[in-house]
Amino acid sequence: MRISDSGSGMRVAVLGMALLGGTVAALAQATFDFTGHWTGTGTQTGKSPATLTADLMTGSSPKVFTGTLTIQGANQCTVKGKLKRHDKIMAHLTGCTDGSHVLLTGKLDTTTQTITGHFVSVNAKKGKVRRGTFTLTKGAASPSGAFLDAPERAAP
Repeated sequence: MRISDSGSGMRVAVLGMALLGGTVAALAQATFDFTGHWTGTGTQTGKSPATLTADLMTGSSPKVFTGTLTIQGANQCTVKGKLKRHDKIMAHLTGCTDGSHVLLTGKLDTTTQTITGHFVSVNAKKGKVRRGTFTLTKGAASPSGAFLDAPERAAP
């Protein structure tokens, strides 16, 4: 009685190579160049929107980014984030001027170069938790409609 067929081994090998190729393609899509100026808004639940500006750069790995994020032009935080599977973003904001620690979770749209998501902010001094939503767009005009001044864009 014949149990195996020489063709089944070939099918398994082809299937394995296809799965490996799909995994490599998925890993290749999980990189993005975060380097640049980002602008947007953050809205705390029940409050008016706040202006966000960030200067980010890709870190030691293509999935890691670091930089600074400024809220309403006054509260500056250090950003350390990571691009996860399915273009999900997780970033920690520490060392904020107002003493808060913030966790950003969102989704990166690589086509529009926009991150949208939610935040949770905890004020270390008061222990107050704030929640809300945010949107950041790479290289976009500021929410007021004008580009923020940058030395490389200075007028002649």
